[in-house]
Amino acid sequence: MRNPLFKRLPREFKKDIIKYIVMFLFLTLPIALCSGYMIGNDSMIKTYYEGIENYKLEDGHFSSVNVIDDELFKTIEADENITIYKLNYKDELTDSSHTIRLYKSSDRAYINKWCIHEGVLPNAKNEIALDRLYCDNNKIKVGDIVKISNKEFKVTSTISLFDYSALFKNNTDSMFDANKFSISLVSDEAFDSFTNDNLIYNYAYLLPKRLNDKEAHDKTSELTKNIYAKLLTNGNRLDTLLAKEDNQAIKFTIKDLEGDLTMMLVFGAIIVFGLAFVFALSIKSQIEGEAKSIGTLKAMGYKNRELLVQYLILPTLITLLAGVFGNILAYTFLKTYLVNLYYHSYSLPLYTTFYNPKALIYTTILPIVMVLIINFLVILRVLLIPSLNLLRNQLITKKNKKVMKLSHRINFISRFQMRVILQNKGTYIALFFGTLLASIILLFGLMMDPLLTHYKDEVIKSQIAPYQTILKMDMDNLDGEKLYVKTIDYKNDQIMLFGLEKYGDNSKYLKNLNIENQNMVIVSSDLKSKYGFDNNSIIRLDEKYNDNNYKFTVDGVYQTTGTLVIFMDANLFKETFDDYLTSYFSDNKLDISDEYVYKIISLDDLIVVSNQLADSMGRVFILFTVISVILFALLIFLLAKIVIEKNQNQISMLKIVGYKTFDINKIYNVSTGIITIISLVISTFIAQFFIKLAWDIVLKSKMSGWLDFYIAPYLYPVIFGIGIGAFLLVYLIESRKISKINLALALKDNTL
Repeated sequence: MRNPLFKRLPREFKKDIIKYIVMFLFLTLPIALCSGYMIGNDSMIKTYYEGIENYKLEDGHFSSVNVIDDELFKTIEADENITIYKLNYKDELTDSSHTIRLYKSSDRAYINKWCIHEGVLPNAKNEIALDRLYCDNNKIKVGDIVKISNKEFKVTSTISLFDYSALFKNNTDSMFDANKFSISLVSDEAFDSFTNDNLIYNYAYLLPKRLNDKEAHDKTSELTKNIYAKLLTNGNRLDTLLAKEDNQAIKFTIKDLEGDLTMMLVFGAIIVFGLAFVFALSIKSQIEGEAKSIGTLKAMGYKNRELLVQYLILPTLITLLAGVFGNILAYTFLKTYLVNLYYHSYSLPLYTTFYNPKALIYTTILPIVMVLIINFLVILRVLLIPSLNLLRNQLITKKNKKVMKLSHRINFISRFQMRVILQNKGTYIALFFGTLLASIILLFGLMMDPLLTHYKDEVIKSQIAPYQTILKMDMDNLDGEKLYVKTIDYKNDQIMLFGLEKYGDNSKYLKNLNIENQNMVIVSSDLKSKYGFDNNSIIRLDEKYNDNNYKFTVDGVYQTTGTLVIFMDANLFKETFDDYLTSYFSDNKLDISDEYVYKIISLDDLIVVSNQLADSMGRVFILFTVISVILFALLIFLLAKIVIEKNQNQISMLKIVGYKTFDINKIYNVSTGIITIISLVISTFIAQFFIKLAWDIVLKSKMSGWLDFYIAPYLYPVIFGIGIGAFLLVYLIESRKISKINLALALKDNTL
């Protein structure tokens, strides 16, 4: 070993092993979480896009009222330059009134293929393959018996279908439901054993090449028009035609996967800032403690470069080891845990783990570079101080000429506590910012579950009507309040526009909505919150696939949760738009045939949306909360340790003059506790500001829909209790450390 200074490294590490273990854990946990999330998320996204070809995902599908004969089938294929596959299905009910959508496994041999998670495909008449997620949610295992339309079936496998990665029963549903709806595969014989009462003549198609969204929209419009005409001339009728780009069962999943990555990057940015803070504090404390040693080494002729390298090795090595172990943890346990969260929400095929260089850069290389830069700047600042000053422990050239006087009316212990706080104000300021960082992470993890519960309650409370039915064609004289509906894309959202025939005193459902100026519009409170629309704001809307654009002036806000809606008078609506749908608000389900219904929005639908959000997001934030509590405890421990180490000589002197460990704890640890409590109270409220700022940025720029920012009042005492609990644990550890400080330490210090 060429540099003798390197021999100090093992002794240094052994001396401060607790600090380095804490630093290692503080680095490893967030690195593992961020890396695991990025690896799992990126692997799921890549598997999804590869699955488009691997599972022969459809470009779209359509259904007809009657079966399409073979001759017309071939004519449509030839004229429209598409390949069509029969994909008929039947919706049947279980004893629990769950809907099971039956497909023939033979129909899916060449399009929308299956992925088997467990078991084998059914062959016999009494066998069935059910969706994996539905089985998980309903505690159904391979080998169990399920009863469908009074027929018993043995579950031979759990599967996923790529065109049902999100289990939407209907494309117009507000949210998928993996608890009461499942797709299934059966043999031809089993399929034919059910009556044709619920048979849907469904056909999936493939285009010669994959199209972008604009091309797919144009092709869908062309196919809809042409197939409709061909079916009509042959005594048949087109029911629906849906491109994969508009199919929620296909697109909902990938949108969520890609949106979650933004949230994790925000969390990662907070963690990176925290790492910078902790390392700067740690190295500053170490340098202050070794000022005399550094001065001695410089006086002996060691160069600044040699000292710099020596002090950079340990923190850099700890960071590197944390990155390695964090990524090992990410690629093993955490990646699996986080991927399982997606499998808990979506019916995804088996995925392949991909190596993620972005995760390595973001969670390992970046922290190492950051540690090197921070440590370099802090160490260099000390190394530039003259050797004589370092030997005298004078790290600051200018000292305060005046010492704050404390009243003698204050008892001695309290004055001592105040003096400790004043002498360590730099460390305690660092403690405040560290507590703020921990509070942000902790509050972010704890707030989501009550926020989603609050959202659910507000959605139910502000529901306009028990039922809103959107029809496929204009119909009059139905039992309800008529309105007109159109949906237009706006940035990341779809805004619904309601043309109202009744409102205010004339309406049963919108009594509090008044449109005084019928040439202006009213916006929902969610729309105002997300995009800032208020009185006299101008809203400009553009049709996504044509040149139509519209401009409206806002005249007020209507309080309702869960919808991005623009309300306007029916006359203005009809003057503005040429194509729209008719809808009704009603107390009960309309007494009309389902073939005329485009979509029904009821209270049950809104509850399903809220429950699914809570179920999907809740588990993620449990992990965030656990990590944040651990980080908070580690941070308090590190800062309390720094205070004790900086004052070892004074503590030793107190022992010499007769103070017991209990009294010294009151002076030092209780002082730290007071600052911790004050910091916790202040930082918890400041944390709200930063979280709301990040919340608004992410939801406005990256996410669809809107969730009002809400923090449940009971979270404040919960966070306070967690903080106090973490400090008490640190208090016990540091009390033991104080008890071990040697009385001779003060006598060896020639500066006293």
